[in-house]
Amino acid sequence: MNTQYSYDMPSNYYFGGGGDTSVTLLALFVLLAAVGLILGVRRRFVIVVLLVAGLLLPSETNIVVAGLHFPALRVLLGMAWLRLGLRREIRLPRMNSIDKAFLVWALGGAIFFCFLWGTLSAVTNRLGFLWTTLGSYFLVRSLIRNKADVVRVIRVLAITITILAPALLIEHFTQHNLFEMMGAPSLSAIREGAIRAQGPFRHPIIAGTLGAMLLPMFVGLWWQGKKHRTILAAGMAASIGMAVASASSTPLMTCAAGIGALLLWPYRSRLRILRWGAALGIVGLHLVMKAPVWMLIARAGGTLGGSGYHRAMLIDNFIRHFGEWWLIGTRNNANWGYDMWDVDNAFVAAGVGGGLIAFLAFIAVFVYAYKQVGKSRRLLRSSRKDDRLIWALGASLFANTVGFFGIIYFDQSILVWYSLLAMISATPAFLTDLKETPSEHEGAHATVETVTPPAFAVPSYGAEHLVQVTE
Repeated sequence: MNTQYSYDMPSNYYFGGGGDTSVTLLALFVLLAAVGLILGVRRRFVIVVLLVAGLLLPSETNIVVAGLHFPALRVLLGMAWLRLGLRREIRLPRMNSIDKAFLVWALGGAIFFCFLWGTLSAVTNRLGFLWTTLGSYFLVRSLIRNKADVVRVIRVLAITITILAPALLIEHFTQHNLFEMMGAPSLSAIREGAIRAQGPFRHPIIAGTLGAMLLPMFVGLWWQGKKHRTILAAGMAASIGMAVASASSTPLMTCAAGIGALLLWPYRSRLRILRWGAALGIVGLHLVMKAPVWMLIARAGGTLGGSGYHRAMLIDNFIRHFGEWWLIGTRNNANWGYDMWDVDNAFVAAGVGGGLIAFLAFIAVFVYAYKQVGKSRRLLRSSRKDDRLIWALGASLFANTVGFFGIIYFDQSILVWYSLLAMISATPAFLTDLKETPSEHEGAHATVETVTPPAFAVPSYGAEHLVQVTE
């Protein structure tokens, strides 16, 4: 393939090569403390240590061994898997549709990427990618198995971003990144006079989007009752604070999407009508607009402030150049137009980096996750609290779907994204914890009967039967 690049980009933009070990004393102390805790705490608290240390340690905390890069997250993942292996605690649940689609996306994208570039550096890069991606995803899938685990993870995330948000707000007003002590960049970027806080993350948009997509799940746990509401309220405020501190339009749209999905709760029985209405509305707009419907992203970005035009043109060029990328991806996207080398759309990145198979598998992850939310809700309609928590997880998924049109998680933020998928995968196990009370059915007499688990429920969660409540 004869490719000419319009922009002078270093090879490590693609493969992450070069560089030396970079660890500050504070980061080293936190990393060693986290490793010690992972090896010593009880199994159910491993996910707590992983999330807190994994999110707070910048990916700039990097250990290079024989030219191979081991950021803090990879070190933590390695220690977590080592601990589970040594203690014989590895209990992977049976693969569901989300897992299979995720596996096809990760493996397919990695294989086609190596064919596309055809270099040893590309192979090394994708091996590191698979370590981080599959290692993170299947670790959280192994550790998040039931409702108690889901509640624990949401609480820990609320505490963690309550720590992060004040630091990002200080950065937003002073341009000084407090996470410089752990190796993060000391000064923040400025765009159109606004300071864009990023904290320990690799980009301000990632920081803001991560905070915004967490807001619905905090609301969902708030709906569960009075317990832990103080930290959840702090988490909600922190979510909005992180979105504002990033001074970016993508986090604000992500936040709006999550809130909008939560507000649809009263219309949950009419979702089919809403989905078809939205689909027909988009098609109708595409037919009557002078520009393609995805150019609305440019309008939204211009209103909120940001590079909405770039994101709209990225989608436009992705569609127009289908013949270039469908087989195994493309190396030519930099020549599609101005700044088209910057693929800041997760859906486009899946196709550009891995072709049509990886692109469809990535979309399938979302499709199966939404389906799982719907199936679990139908089983738990008799438990209003659990139903609303699952709805909130679906709202976070929708917020993340919107966010992925403007960003890719390419640092430690993937932990939260994969944890969300793991929590959704664990929702069938909510039935094993169901203890209905008469107060939840006003005037109804609930009887409990034992039934065989549905086909999509995961039997490895340890329940021989599921409990169903009928009126």
